[in-house]
Amino acid sequence: MANFFSASQEEQQEILLTLWNKFRYLIIAALISVVLFILGRDYFVDSSNEKDFLTATLYQNYLESEGKGNGEKLLELYPNSIYSDFVRLNEAKKSFQVGDKDKAISLLEKVLDNNSSNNQFNPLHASAQIRLAKIYLENENYDSVLMVLDSSEDLTSTMYELKGDAENGLKEYQSARMSYMLALQNSTNQASRALINMKISDLEGEVLE
Repeated sequence: MANFFSASQEEQQEILLTLWNKFRYLIIAALISVVLFILGRDYFVDSSNEKDFLTATLYQNYLESEGKGNGEKLLELYPNSIYSDFVRLNEAKKSFQVGDKDKAISLLEKVLDNNSSNNQFNPLHASAQIRLAKIYLENENYDSVLMVLDSSEDLTSTMYELKGDAENGLKEYQSARMSYMLALQNSTNQASRALINMKISDLEGEVLE
């Protein structure tokens, strides 16, 4: 269980790098638009801004209480808010750590449902995919790992590695080797690259049989 979120910092960096490489011009344009908007208007609050303020406040209170308060209220009042998905990711982590995998799976699947309408790369969707795939992998439910990961076109290095682990578990060694190679191509972390290379080396005998 201890390694469920052990690579979270690397995963976050990987997801942010993917986002930047794919949407950097759009991000820059959006930042310029925001600056121009702020400079060109007086402060006002409409219903949408008020909702954003309320959800952000509830989430901040949730964090300050170390996840002990306002989480359920946020999920109840604003179930489709991005802050509600942040709560679900955190609650899924806690559920997994106490051995409640079913609850963790349910929470992560809700995050996937809330972020599946857009074909573009979505960091929340990717985070939920990685965590859900890790649970299924620990349960040796390899087909479910592949089902979760194959639902996206843009896979990170971690996703390709998990895909390779599942294919290895299914004894689909050629496919596993290909997934590990793609993981290697998309990784810039030396420790991760060393581990992936070890997995590829371990596969060599199986692939040649």
